[in-house]
Amino acid sequence: MIIAGILLLTGILIGLSYRYPVLLLASLGVTLAAFPLWFARGELGLLSIAVWFGYLSALQGGFLLGGYLDTAQQQDGWLPEPDRQA
Repeated sequence: MIIAGILLLTGILIGLSYRYPVLLLASLGVTLAAFPLWFARGELGLLSIAVWFGYLSALQGGFLLGGYLDTAQQQDGWLPEPDRQA
């Protein structure tokens, strides 16, 4: 859970600052760090693949949130307001 939280925050920072090629490199980095480590420790299995999927989901979800917040900051208001009828 701690690693997923760190990856979520990392994804938000990537979404605020960069575009998707950096996200692809970060996802590749997570994959290249996790799989050899799990393989060396003999823990590579179905649960490890599910955890890897969760890590990538946290990273990419953070990227989407950061991209949304960056788009909202570039507009006049900080966040878009809902439609109001007079």
